[in-house]
Amino acid sequence: MSMINNGHKRTANDFVLLDRRYIDVTGDHILDRISFYGQKYNPDTAYYKQLVVEVADRTQPKPAIITLPGGYNPTMQFCDLNGDNAADIYVSAETGGSAGTSDFYLYTDLNNIPKQLPVPQPLEISGQFQDQYQVSISIKESNKTFTLDLSERKNQYDQAGYYRNGKLITPTNVLPNAYTVLRPVRLSHDGVCSLYGIQRIAGFYNADTIAYVTSLWKWHTNHWMLLETDVRKAP
Repeated sequence: MSMINNGHKRTANDFVLLDRRYIDVTGDHILDRISFYGQKYNPDTAYYKQLVVEVADRTQPKPAIITLPGGYNPTMQFCDLNGDNAADIYVSAETGGSAGTSDFYLYTDLNNIPKQLPVPQPLEISGQFQDQYQVSISIKESNKTFTLDLSERKNQYDQAGYYRNGKLITPTNVLPNAYTVLRPVRLSHDGVCSLYGIQRIAGFYNADTIAYVTSLWKWHTNHWMLLETDVRKAP
């Protein structure tokens, strides 16, 4: 199977080549040709309704095909994330929503057998505004709670009616989002990558970004292990 249009007039349903790499993903120490295609609803939109990864191994008669949901600004990366000494295929695509989140997909093709691996689920984050422009943010997975001082937003929050004389008018919870970023990072010399995630936390409304929660994950046997978390106040 090939997604390439063989010289015919292009239509809206054609797959276009987004990226192509030559990397060993099957573990035989021979470079494979990995092609990344996207299919749009129409040529004028920035949204791809479907994505396809095609892995061509010279030892196999047919390429392996991985079909994925679509998104905006799709990218394809490679890193050994599960420690099997072969590069894994990592695809991300923005959802296009106001929260600025993305979808992420991880595949291994060891021994020419495409297999989807899970990615870490977003952290379970909760939090509440408090008097004196304070906000607490708790992370269930790490059992940690952080307190942020948002007094620099006093005028903004007072004018909007959220506070009066430092007193919170209505009990309000923070609004955590899914991953804005979940990217491979190489932190050790063993060649195995980890995943670094960023989740945006909104305050009284979605555009009121108050903090970012970061997480670091490493694959262990058959699941993702959380190594560390942190909360950083938004500028």
